[in-house]
Amino acid sequence: MIIDNENKNLKVHEWISKYTVDGSFDIVTGYFTIGALAFISKKTNEQIKKYRMVLGDIVNVDSINDRPLDLLNENITIEAALKLNSTAQEAVDFLKQDKVIAKTLEPNFCHAKAYIFKREDNDPQKKYFNSGSSNLTEAGIGMKTTSNVELNIASFGSDSQYPKIVDWFEGLWNRKNAHKHKTLIHPNGKKEKIDFKKYLISEIEKIFKIYTPREIYYKILFELFGNQVLENEDNPEFNRQIGRLENSVIYNSLYGFQKKGVLSLIKMLQKYDGAILADAVGLGKTWSALAVIKFFQQQGRDIILLCPKKLEQNWRRYRLYQDSRFENDKLDFFVRFHTDMYEERLEKYDDRADSYFRNDKPKLLVIDESHNLRNSKSNRYKFLMENIIKQNEDIKVLLLSATPINNSLNDIRNQFSLMVKGNPNGYYESLGVRNLDFAFRAAQRAFNNWREQANPVIGDFIKKLPDSFFILTDSLTVARTRKMIEGEQAELVFPKKAKPINLFVTPSQLGNFESFEELFKHFPPNLSGYQPSFYLADDDTEEKDILGDEKQRDRFLVKMMYILMVKRLESSWISFHSTVKKIQAHHQNALDKIKKFQDSNVDLEDSGIQVSLFQDDELMADVEELTLGKKRKVKLSDIHDAGNLDNYKNDLKKDIESLDNLVANLDKFEKKITKETVTPNNIKSDDTKLVELIRQIKQKQHSGRNDNNQKLVIFTVYRDTAEYLFNQLTQRGFQNVAMVSGSGTKRWDSTEETKIFEPILERFAPYTKLYKEKEWSLETSKPYSEWVNWISENDKKTYQKIKNPIDILIATDSLSEGQNLQDADMVINYDIHWNPVRIIQRLGRIDRLGSPNKEIFSINFWPSNNINSYLNLQGRIEERMAAMKLAGSEVDEEFSESFKAMAQNESLDQKMRDRMMKQMEVSLDDLDGEESFGFDDLSLERYRQELLEEYNSDKEKYKKMPKGVYSGFRSDPSICPEKGLIALLGYPTKPPKVEDHIYQSFDLVYIDDKGHRVLANQKEVLDTITYHKDYERFVPEQVDKGDNKSIEQLVNSLKAYLKSQAVDHEIGDDGNIKEKMGSEAKDILSKLKKGNKEAINRLKEGKTTKQKYQLDQFDLITWFVISA
Repeated sequence: MIIDNENKNLKVHEWISKYTVDGSFDIVTGYFTIGALAFISKKTNEQIKKYRMVLGDIVNVDSINDRPLDLLNENITIEAALKLNSTAQEAVDFLKQDKVIAKTLEPNFCHAKAYIFKREDNDPQKKYFNSGSSNLTEAGIGMKTTSNVELNIASFGSDSQYPKIVDWFEGLWNRKNAHKHKTLIHPNGKKEKIDFKKYLISEIEKIFKIYTPREIYYKILFELFGNQVLENEDNPEFNRQIGRLENSVIYNSLYGFQKKGVLSLIKMLQKYDGAILADAVGLGKTWSALAVIKFFQQQGRDIILLCPKKLEQNWRRYRLYQDSRFENDKLDFFVRFHTDMYEERLEKYDDRADSYFRNDKPKLLVIDESHNLRNSKSNRYKFLMENIIKQNEDIKVLLLSATPINNSLNDIRNQFSLMVKGNPNGYYESLGVRNLDFAFRAAQRAFNNWREQANPVIGDFIKKLPDSFFILTDSLTVARTRKMIEGEQAELVFPKKAKPINLFVTPSQLGNFESFEELFKHFPPNLSGYQPSFYLADDDTEEKDILGDEKQRDRFLVKMMYILMVKRLESSWISFHSTVKKIQAHHQNALDKIKKFQDSNVDLEDSGIQVSLFQDDELMADVEELTLGKKRKVKLSDIHDAGNLDNYKNDLKKDIESLDNLVANLDKFEKKITKETVTPNNIKSDDTKLVELIRQIKQKQHSGRNDNNQKLVIFTVYRDTAEYLFNQLTQRGFQNVAMVSGSGTKRWDSTEETKIFEPILERFAPYTKLYKEKEWSLETSKPYSEWVNWISENDKKTYQKIKNPIDILIATDSLSEGQNLQDADMVINYDIHWNPVRIIQRLGRIDRLGSPNKEIFSINFWPSNNINSYLNLQGRIEERMAAMKLAGSEVDEEFSESFKAMAQNESLDQKMRDRMMKQMEVSLDDLDGEESFGFDDLSLERYRQELLEEYNSDKEKYKKMPKGVYSGFRSDPSICPEKGLIALLGYPTKPPKVEDHIYQSFDLVYIDDKGHRVLANQKEVLDTITYHKDYERFVPEQVDKGDNKSIEQLVNSLKAYLKSQAVDHEIGDDGNIKEKMGSEAKDILSKLKKGNKEAINRLKEGKTTKQKYQLDQFDLITWFVISA
């Protein structure tokens, strides 16, 4: 009888089930699976007294790898995988019986297939054979439908062929090369012989081994990212290059998570010519970048380091011949500043003839604080792109930034654009992103909608992101937060952050003004001296943007001036005083010019805004951009011809009257303060803000915390505030005080003023700046106290710095980025920067990995009696601008598209900043964490790094771990709100006997019992598993036992999920349920409109979504049972 598993005759498994009775069973198969072996056990075990099995294929001489078990475990479609545990247990129990004898052929290959049943009686009709093409697999014996064509001949003992096939088996069984042992070849080439049946049992037992959540977590990572992580494992040249890096001092000075990040950045730069390192503040981006620099320096590249000018020393100290701890690495790179991105500034350097870095040598461009170059319309950005990046054929770009994304996503787009020389299609070949601009426009719309929500949840936003955007950020960024890496290594120690102290203090009496708010009411009404163009005749001949329209530009700059006045008033009365006097002089000068013009008819010009007033302020960059290269002189004769000279004059008088009033009151207050310092060590003052600062300093000095640490940093935005505090503290008896600003430094024990601040920082932070960062002949692994003793005898100059410490450091924001000042344990924000990100940066100077302090503290000085009052104060600037009327006309905020877009984005940005400001009252932990949106939310690189570390610690374990295995845990309901299933599905299913099947796609899903998604994207699911990976294993007993009802429930959950991907349902007006396009179809349609490569390939498959989303089309690679 012919049996091909397709005709009307019995299939092989049906033949065996029907005709096997008491007797013995001989089997020859080239290949077998666990499911088919379990079938033999269930259907024949009670009747059969003896089994003899000759098994081939997978059990020939084998290198030790993961191949045997994956081949034994052929069927891991969803239903089979869920039952796999009980199936494997059945197979093992079967093989462990003494009556089961198994042999393999070595060195021959067994290709024959035969099933021979024998009885001791002579009834030929109760004996049978089945021989042909069917292996002992689910597909081979017809339990599973496949496209394979089988052909078998089956007959009974009466057939003349029966005794011949029995003899043939006996001859095979007794051959010399039919063995009960198996030969394994170890990686070192050594051969080992082991008992063949025990080998099979041990392999299959791996399936129902009890796997912990941690093991299944790494199994998921291995399946998702294994190919990416291991792509360089067999690349000897890359491994040789990394080996050289691993011998460097800088690389060996890094923590484990930093090393992983460095390797990821190198791979990204090698593959895509660009990468972004966006680790949170305090995680050591500088040293990580130095390791990347070292790698590419070894490859012969020129290194260009672009940084803010204030961070120059932060980088130069690591160059060769600086006695840094990395001196032996001979790090060599050219340092340039963001502000050098103009022709005349680059040409002033004489350290290389090629000022523009345009020679043929390959280059690595490293841009520190790259968010400062986020505006593609700025002259600096354009110069960098056109004159340096585009002029180099082979240039790789590494960007460093710790700033959360709380502004425009276009800022990120412009940074990505630097890596592809401004080509919007530059990522199409490498990442399938057809158009950079399109991807970011779509993402920006989703971002704006998300930010307008009252309580935006980051996960909700990520769901709405276009795939192309996530692909970009995931492929090109390394971004870790402090929470991510805490606990990863025992030595990763962060200080504990105490709850911030919020002080709402302003001088209670400034002359006749009794409050901050009252003083604000007396601001000049128009600041007309800064907007003379408003009094010119209108020119309506063409529409202009914000940069081209003089009136609108002046109005925008006046708004900045009001903001500047408020910010300086918040900072200190002295900063406000000096600013108001300059504004007063400017307006008086403008009025004097009008009088002179009217008296003598001599035409004069008015130049508008005073750019120098914005020194030290973040607004400076915007003001420079709006005024650069534009003389903007306005002739008084033109104002006269427009008929507005008297209006201009009257408005100036009103402004001067307000300014005179302000100056008079502040002069009166200044005299009081000057008198106070005549008395030595006087800590009483009418400056109540200063008094509170002194009280906080003295309280800190006597607290004894952190081994009586005396060191603190006082941050302020403005130099005049910093100088005022330095002078007041030293005049009132404080010692060991220094001040650092962008334009100079002061010390309590010297009258010398210098721009070099590194010696001050060495006295303030010797543990960090000397002990940790310099090269010493004494091992820096020695305790700090031992190092100090050694220094006292061997380096008198350095010892003098330690003996004469600086304990109170007053600094502008010139020190708020890039500096490690972790010797201190307190940051005092004497003024609250309007950009909360700056507060993150400030605290990041002391909140650092490896801090010597157990706990750190922060104090925030607010200018109003509560946070809401402060935020309202900012809004009143907008009210003043909205109400302003000049030259008889009101300004339309929608005068151009560019200004409208700017205003809309500013409004959204203000909402985010307000939210962050309120967070500051409670804790600074989340300003750069869960509540803010950053690159870490857009990258899976953390998981690749985790996998690589785990894989390197136990390669064999993850190579050999079978598919279809599972675990489970009782979940934290705040993280996992629903009981259900987390499953990793692979599409399409693995064909039989395919050793290295590559899935086209993975679905990592978390669904409830009804098949509804609980979490919508892969990153959220990974975050959820990460949180629970060290939980105790818990799987309901019925699931572990393979109970049919429990397994059926899980199957139905996944079936419902798959159906929802293919088709959705809605209830029509008539009450009938109608099918509509499912999630997958909608997604494909959306992607096709954008020209997405993946969607085009999916269309070429020729399968409908209904055909694809069937149970038998997906492998269940691994899974978790989630219990409440």
